[in-house]
Amino acid sequence: MQQNKTYAKILEQQGFFKEAFVLYKKLLKKYPNDIEIKKALKRLKKYRSKFNNVNEEMRDFFIYMKNDNEFQKFEEWLIG
Repeated sequence: MQQNKTYAKILEQQGFFKEAFVLYKKLLKKYPNDIEIKKALKRLKKYRSKFNNVNEEMRDFFIYMKNDNEFQKFEEWLIG
């Protein structure tokens, strides 16, 4: 279990709040009395609704852009 909690913490620290939330929810089903998991879920609830409408494909594209051509493509997508 510690490995999964550690992974969830890493996801959260890297800004992957939705993924961390999902993992913590799965862990809570297995370990319903774990206070650390409950605190993490409470902490992440504020981010859950904030990112519901995020275009995950373009978010990842933006995060991993490597050159000016990719930046231009992202800029064109933003302008629409």
